[in-house]
Amino acid sequence: MYKEKEKSYNILVAIEETSISHNAIEYAFDLCSRLKDSYSLTIIYVIALNPETNVPFLHNLDKANNLDILLDAEEAVGKIREYLKKFDNTYPDVQYDFIEHKGYGIVGKILTEYISQNQLDLDLLIVGSRNLDGLQKVVLSSTSDYLARHVHCPVTIVKQ
Repeated sequence: MYKEKEKSYNILVAIEETSISHNAIEYAFDLCSRLKDSYSLTIIYVIALNPETNVPFLHNLDKANNLDILLDAEEAVGKIREYLKKFDNTYPDVQYDFIEHKGYGIVGKILTEYISQNQLDLDLLIVGSRNLDGLQKVVLSSTSDYLARHVHCPVTIVKQ
């Protein structure tokens, strides 16, 4: 007898430590709580470090700046973990993984490299967005287009 393989949805939520990312997290938990099929929910915090240079003076600045970035990220991750605890009670049936990922360069590129290197077969990428005007909206639009082209899945932008 032929048994149809059960569909499993792979959802990735890219976050920062902002209220907008909190909205994206809440959206993802609500979505997963409504799914009848199985799913994999992963929440990722990308730490974008400055690439090191071979110029002595700049090399030292990059190292110092990266140390500041790592310290800020450590604090932000602590706050995110604390925020995620509330969902253990609100959505007790929703299972998720939380990942911190470090890389060099811009967040969008680091994220797409992570997805590619880990061969994630995503069905949905969720990101947060502020209500932006003018040039900021164009930049965000091009970033989400970049992510959609490179991760080959729909990108949902959750607004503030």
